[in-house]
This record gives sequence, C-alpha cells and structure tokens, in this order.
Amino acid sequence: MTDTIMIKLTDVTESATVDQLKYWCKLLDVQPKIISRAAHVTTEQCEMIKKMADLISQGVKPKEAAGLLVNNAVTISPVNGGEREQELVSRIESLEKAVMLLVEQNKRLTATIEMQNEAQNRKLEAIQMRLEPPKVEPVVVKVWEPAPKKKPQYSFLQKFWYELIDPVKLRAI
Repeated sequence: MTDTIMIKLTDVTESATVDQLKYWCKLLDVQPKIISRAAHVTTEQCEMIKKMADLISQGVKPKEAAGLLVNNAVTISPVNGGEREQELVSRIESLEKAVMLLVEQNKRLTATIEMQNEAQNRKLEAIQMRLEPPKVEPVVVKVWEPAPKKKPQYSFLQKFWYELIDPVKLRAI
C-alpha cells in the first residue's frame, strides 16, 4: 500500500482562511480527505492551492485563477491513447459479440428445456392414466330402515282399560 503525504488544509497557506481554502478546493475540484476531524490534501493538491493563493494575491478573481490552474493541469497532462483506444474498442466489440452469443445460446437452451418438459409431462400423464382406476359413476345405495311402527287403534274405553290394566298393548308395534 502506497502511503501519500497528507497536509492539513490549515497549514497550506497563512494568507487565507479555512472557508476560503474550502471554496478554492471546490473551484479546483479538490476533495480534501477528513482525518481526525481535520481536512487534509495531498502534496500535489497543496501545490495547486498555493498557486491559487499566489494568483489571488496578484489580484486575479478566484474563479479565473481556478480556470487558469485547471486548464494548465489539463494541457500539461499527456494525451496518447490512439492505439490504446483502438485496442479498447476492439475488446469491447469482442465482448459484445460474446454476450450476443450467450444470449442466443440461452434462447436455444430455454426452447429445448421447454420441449423436454412438455415431453416429460405427456409421459407422466400416460403413467398416471395407467395407475389410476377407471372412473365409474357412483352408485346410490339405499340404507336399510326398519318399517315404521303403527300405533294401535282402540276406542276410548279400550284405551282407558288397557291403560289401567295392560299398558303394554298401547305401545306401537
């Protein structure tokens, strides 16, 4: 792991306040790293902020100074990527082709799997038909019931007499 030297934002320059330094960092697209509740910047970022302070002390507005420093940083950085770009473009195209091939294979596999599932379902239905008993209409079964009992028919006097003498004869038979 490479350790970079971090400088506390308040130690960068004496001529600016912390709020001004934060504003300049925002203009320069510098992201200070917070360590122990204090903002820190790298040495390269510190140099850019010092140049910004020098330009502002000469009377240049902060936005213009930031524009000059950012443009200088862009023009200083070398741009050689023609061959590298071609290599990346060809690599991306080959990856796109590979992805398209995978999509086609996936479509074919899903189609074959669906066909196999349908065939298996047909086979299972045939086996099920052989194993299940044939379907027969249910037969209605009439349950046996004893014949209803008849109450004996007697006149009033006979009923009265049997009630006193032999009540068994009044039972339903």
